[in-house]
Amino acid sequence: MRILWIVNMMFPKLASHLGLKTSTSGTWLIDLAEGLSNLDNVEIGIMTYGQQKDFVDVKIENIRYFVFPGGGKRLLFGNKNTRKDCQKILEQFKPDLIHIHGTEYAPGYEIIKTGTKVPVLLTIQGMLGRIKDEYYGGLSFRELLKCTTLKELLRFKTPFTSKMIFNNSAKRERKVLNSVKYVTGRTDWDKVTMLNINSNLKYYRLNYNLPAPFYNAKKWDINEVQRRSIYLSSSHYSLKGLHVFVDALEIVKSKYPDVKVYMPGGRAKDGKIRASSGYMKFVLKKIKEKGLEENFYFIGGIPSNKVVEELQRANVCVVCSAMEGASATIREASMIGTPSICSYRGGMTELITDGVTGFTYDYPEYSMLALKIMQIFEDDELAISFSEKSIEISEKRHDREKNVLETFKVYEDICANN
Repeated sequence: MRILWIVNMMFPKLASHLGLKTSTSGTWLIDLAEGLSNLDNVEIGIMTYGQQKDFVDVKIENIRYFVFPGGGKRLLFGNKNTRKDCQKILEQFKPDLIHIHGTEYAPGYEIIKTGTKVPVLLTIQGMLGRIKDEYYGGLSFRELLKCTTLKELLRFKTPFTSKMIFNNSAKRERKVLNSVKYVTGRTDWDKVTMLNINSNLKYYRLNYNLPAPFYNAKKWDINEVQRRSIYLSSSHYSLKGLHVFVDALEIVKSKYPDVKVYMPGGRAKDGKIRASSGYMKFVLKKIKEKGLEENFYFIGGIPSNKVVEELQRANVCVVCSAMEGASATIREASMIGTPSICSYRGGMTELITDGVTGFTYDYPEYSMLALKIMQIFEDDELAISFSEKSIEISEKRHDREKNVLETFKVYEDICANN
């Protein structure tokens, strides 16, 4: 069985082979791809775009990679040649099934537009139609203007233009969902939002593997944590709610002046971060005005093994997004056992059972977020209970071998029906 994956990232082994850098996001795909490629009679081909100058067709271990030049611009916008690229891979690889990972980018849409008769399976990584509605994260128009720099205006990279891109991607997402028969998701929220667009879809619920370092890692231990420390999910644009979290932290600091926040992502050095956008400039100013500069430590981009270490030492993990399909940070924290808090939005409502495996709160209610953080700081028995119960559920959810076999069964079912 030949399975062609359409992805929007450069896998680490491929990037190393080409001498390129790769993103730290989407790493859950790596373990799944490698697991599938080790099954008998399965051949995995992966198509993406990179920053190299020429087309690449290379096999590394058991996976064959097809990489076109053009990088992020070709992924996001595509052009008249994207469909030709897709046709080229269909002719070269001759897949039995196409698996599109995410609707955010152009190649998945263009491969459908080729008119191929090969069955297509779509995996949703985030419902853009819902995300676009919450993109500003509750910021007022006046605040959005403060998040806009002259440089961004000149380059058309303001929050307003970013949302326009989301709107266009959401339209493409709707077209994709109306063009395929088979979809997978992680939650009931994924299911209902997709079926609201196309009620004829066949939905498969699949749990995904985590990056490899999470499987053999030591679990969270209350005796080894950095007290009053918070691991905050990467939050570099308004949808992720960093501006709301800052208000919550001000309340926490009034009682715990030594509270420390560790946030990954961005260009950071020695705990300080470069304001690479108007939004981050706005948030950093807010942090300074509230006297919280010494309480934030920006980590920068870190690989999965470093994420494990940060979660092991954190007193609590927080995801404060205005909308998430199924937060990777919460899933990773649950596997390590770090007591976690997330906003009660989107698919995150199914990742944490409030008061049992962690806490949830209503997104704009920052005072409630502050209260939940302090409760975990103050109650070790509660934190340990959250940790133990989340580990128990997470180890079942992210069973490495089971998830690979369940995915393969979906492939078999679709191919049998076609």
